[in-house]
Amino acid sequence: MADAARKRFLKEFPLALHEGNGVVFVGAGVSKAAGYPTWAELLKDIGEELGVRSSDIHDLAALAQWHISENGGAGVRNVIKAEIGQDRDIPEALQVLTRLPIRHIWTTNYDRLVERAFGAINRPIDTVSGAQDLSLKPKPGATRFYKMHGSVDRLDDIVISTDDYELYRSKRGAFLPLLQAHLSSMSLLFIGLSLTDPNIRHVLSLIRESFTDAPPEHFAIVRPPSRDDCASDEEYAARSAQHKHWAKDLRRYGLVTVEVEKYSEVPDLLRQVERRVASMRVWVSGSWPIEASDAKTRDLYRLAEEVGHLVGRTKRDLVSGSGLLVGSAAIAGFIDALRADGGWDLDRRLIVRPFPQPLGDQQPDKAHWTALRSEMARQAGIVIFLGGAKLDGKDLVTAGGVMEEFEAAKAAGAFLLPVGATGGAAKAISDALLGSETPWQGADAARPTDEELATLSDETSGPADLLKVIAAILGRLARVTA
Repeated sequence: MADAARKRFLKEFPLALHEGNGVVFVGAGVSKAAGYPTWAELLKDIGEELGVRSSDIHDLAALAQWHISENGGAGVRNVIKAEIGQDRDIPEALQVLTRLPIRHIWTTNYDRLVERAFGAINRPIDTVSGAQDLSLKPKPGATRFYKMHGSVDRLDDIVISTDDYELYRSKRGAFLPLLQAHLSSMSLLFIGLSLTDPNIRHVLSLIRESFTDAPPEHFAIVRPPSRDDCASDEEYAARSAQHKHWAKDLRRYGLVTVEVEKYSEVPDLLRQVERRVASMRVWVSGSWPIEASDAKTRDLYRLAEEVGHLVGRTKRDLVSGSGLLVGSAAIAGFIDALRADGGWDLDRRLIVRPFPQPLGDQQPDKAHWTALRSEMARQAGIVIFLGGAKLDGKDLVTAGGVMEEFEAAKAAGAFLLPVGATGGAAKAISDALLGSETPWQGADAARPTDEELATLSDETSGPADLLKVIAAILGRLARVTA
């Protein structure tokens, strides 16, 4: 059952992300992985002031309420400021998460881990931590981040006590219709879901309130208790039984649980999601001097155009550096394929990173070009190499930039598909892969078979024949990742 849930998750959630319908809910476990205290740890001193142990209290929001009723709200807020206000290392799972094509993220956490993770890769994020912020226009191109229980940088407006939960609809109710809309129409992934997190019970109640009988299906990555977490065998047995019933109970909310034995497995699981999303993106790498206007140049342009069209009509995204002749042809074919459906999702499916060209006697910014190539390699799970040549005086030589793109794609773990018959770097790459130890079958396949490489290097094959082989390889890859 656990393997079936994981397989289902790795099939369905990457597809939701690719289609723009994947949403992530960041739970308390992510903050814990960064070293922030759990709710029980956070309120330990607060509880001791009242003569109770936070570890013995199931309703921790009530514990906060008792302290606020006795001493006012400053004490609880000061504890949160001291413990949550400090910056901690960003967990690896969150680093992977920020690279995924996510448009919406939800959390009940107060910390600034998500904002800092996005900032670390210079990716824009639009944080909404107060109900009134929802009326502001979203930042164009930014992922919207809903901190539905407030943020550490606005401690006067956080949800922590029983009063805050009971009055949530009157003070922060504007979050609820939006969350319910996402729960209704999108696929949510809950990461760091915690049995002891009082916040999560609030979110789950919203699902039950909206869908009493047949809630939409979502996913939750959870970790069962381990023996190391517990002081005794008896405690371990009790907590394991409790977790089993809790995970089973999550089905009432439409949550499919994907279990991991250790939190250290989560980054690798998310990397698998990242690679599966990338497998739906094809980078057409290559170049050819326009001055070499001959039959081979015309055939290469036609093939690049047909490859772009193939990428579009098979519902994949196109990644391109807009290289000479090859890039523009692939983009033209891709756009033409999208026109069949109106081309309305072009902004989402075409990922272009044009290389800044030097003017006059200026030199190209090599570091910038390398960074662009690495970015494209990370975003694309399949790289098709066409041509890859330039003029050195009157001589046609292999384009070093395309060879650099090959190395970047190989380092990123992309599937390498050189069409050797087009010459240049593509031929050099094909020769390097032919008979190599790079795997060619199964889920780890990173190149065509030797037979396919030989066929794609046959210079007597016309564009139509080459395209047929490319289409067969893409079809096979789609079946492997399905």
